[in-house]
Amino acid sequence: MFKLHIDKFNFLSRLASPELLGVNFNGNNLKISHIKISPNKKEVVNLLNLDITGLNDMDIAKNIQIAIGALKGKNIEIIDVVPAQSVITKNIEIPSIEKKEIKEILNLQAGRHTPYLREEIIVDYVEIGTYKHSYTKVLLVIVARAAVKRHYEILDRAGFRLKRALLASEGVALAVSKNLKLLETENVPVNILHVDENFTDFSIVLKNKVIFIRSIPIGAFQLKNEKEVYQIKFVDELKRSLEAYLGGDIGVSPNMLILTGAEGELKEIETLLNNTMHLPVKTLLYANIFNISELARAAISKARQVSFFDIIAPILNFEEMKIDLIPEEARVRRSIEERGKELIKTGVFILTIFILIFFILASKIYFKGAQLNKLDTKYSTINQEAKKLEKDLEKIGLVKNYLTNRGYSLEVLTELHALVSEDIELSEIRYERDKFSIKGTADTMSSVFSFVDRLEKSKYFKEVKTRYTTKRKDGLRDLTDFEIITLTERP
Repeated sequence: MFKLHIDKFNFLSRLASPELLGVNFNGNNLKISHIKISPNKKEVVNLLNLDITGLNDMDIAKNIQIAIGALKGKNIEIIDVVPAQSVITKNIEIPSIEKKEIKEILNLQAGRHTPYLREEIIVDYVEIGTYKHSYTKVLLVIVARAAVKRHYEILDRAGFRLKRALLASEGVALAVSKNLKLLETENVPVNILHVDENFTDFSIVLKNKVIFIRSIPIGAFQLKNEKEVYQIKFVDELKRSLEAYLGGDIGVSPNMLILTGAEGELKEIETLLNNTMHLPVKTLLYANIFNISELARAAISKARQVSFFDIIAPILNFEEMKIDLIPEEARVRRSIEERGKELIKTGVFILTIFILIFFILASKIYFKGAQLNKLDTKYSTINQEAKKLEKDLEKIGLVKNYLTNRGYSLEVLTELHALVSEDIELSEIRYERDKFSIKGTADTMSSVFSFVDRLEKSKYFKEVKTRYTTKRKDGLRDLTDFEIITLTERP
């Protein structure tokens, strides 16, 4: 079957702020919340309550696709909100205070608290506190893997990828604690009753942590339509829940009861609790504590016996939620995808930097080139005149050099003539490129050396060397033939 993964259509939109959609498979109803999140604002845009009585998973997926498509959201991320009646909770003590050891012990012991095999359940927990310095009290939360997997597959058929699976009661507890700020530091727990259409969540909260959860199968519908029967049962279930909490030695008795949920029936339920429970009752209207659009408020007013609190609060506080009931394989895939997103963001960032550097360099080159062309145009006439002057200067240099060197050879010959003594006879003089070769005959060897010494002291000669000296007889005379090479030096 072709799967339309709408959340993958627009790559650029995935880098923007996400729009979160919460889905709650609650019996015969499917609740959906559409929430937009920006750095400065979180707004509940729309709320839906779909009747899925008698529908198979394929039809439910089609309804979800149609409903979410009508919301016209962008960059959508889907979060499954698991109701309390779908989970098993146990308050237990773990003989360790190390988080790694606690997790390992819970993974081993979780199967003992359910009728399911270990591989058939998903386990998570909330750490309540340390007991006797070496024990840790935890709220163990167990959900059947098949239930979450079914939600995952339905959403996958609808074309959406499930991001997380959160516990509704934890989200409600966080929202109530944030609204009543005194709960953040209060050392005495508070009892929260969240009334929905067919169920009521009984939870105990201490310092922003939900420490006890029990689901009661009586809701606003039963309390409205069959008061005589269900009001007595409802109060009885509340007392049993409170006794179960106190009997578990989890903490002290709560000092307040906070009533919230289906706003159409809260006044009558508040009156009932004031008459039967020995706790001060405070009613919290969730529509007044969130930023809710007019469209969403209309949905709340229309469904008077339905509470959207449990589908709003977990989504708005999803980053602070401790419990995640998504299957391990999906969690691994999500981790890989998040790393991929980070790599993509890093790549885009680096590419953007390179493009900026390229444009900066290109702009500098362009402006320098434009300036150079402007200067070339401005000084083109001057350049031509300068070239002409260079040629004239070169000609003048040649003439000056000629005049300077004119007669220099005669000066050298005059100097050479002055240096030759009477006992030396020159037979050959060669001059090539400032190099002299002098051949001659002297009466004695010492006369040759004296001649060389005089040449060296002259300002016209340098690097004077004797190439050879040869003695010979000419009749009764002893003569010395020689050759001297030297360079001329301009004074």
